[in-house]
Amino acid sequence: MAEIVKWEFWLNGHNGNLSPFPISQSNLYFNISGGIDDYNDCISDDFRLTSVYFDEENDAEIVWQIGYELLSLYNGVSSIIDKENRKLTLPVLLHNGGRVLKSPRRNTFALLGRPSISSLLYNQEFQKAKNSNTRFLMINLATEREDVYLILKYFDLDGSYINYYKILETLESLSKKTEIPISIDKSLRKRFTNTANNYTLSGLDSRHGFKEVIKENKTPSMDLHEAHSFVASIAQ
Repeated sequence: MAEIVKWEFWLNGHNGNLSPFPISQSNLYFNISGGIDDYNDCISDDFRLTSVYFDEENDAEIVWQIGYELLSLYNGVSSIIDKENRKLTLPVLLHNGGRVLKSPRRNTFALLGRPSISSLLYNQEFQKAKNSNTRFLMINLATEREDVYLILKYFDLDGSYINYYKILETLESLSKKTEIPISIDKSLRKRFTNTANNYTLSGLDSRHGFKEVIKENKTPSMDLHEAHSFVASIAQ
């Protein structure tokens, strides 16, 4: 009989990123398992999420909130990599194999911090994530680095000109704070901000409300797909 994991989420929203992970890519922070039906010897959509952050918790409410937070980081980095990425959700939490009552997501905002593991394992986990999977590496960094955390959290928001403008401002501000240089094409930035700020171009999704047009806007606009690509390329 297989060993029962104390806390385990079912993952919903299968996409190519959830193809069965080899043992070598197991991850303490965000460990995805499943995808194989051993009984019928075939591929399945049954994927599970475990994490070192669940291991020492006894309160299901806390585990739910940690799960939501980890998934937010995963969905954020996945959005940067691929705009068409389908977001994952957590429909069910299991405790020792039994279902736990679902808790609503709270509007929490805080770094998870370093997990309770040895320094040796901590360093090994970082190197393994660095060498295997960009998503896992970014989640690893986002548990302790505010800049990575903010970027991933913003990209987990719904795609809109308002949210993309927030991301652009955040990236520019973080670049100054961390002294990590970013490259921004001035002409693309002008197209983006012109569209995001202008009601006549982006409608109710504009950063500013309706106002009567005085003169024709001759700056080229930028559609929402281009806007995502623009800010994602800076984030990368």
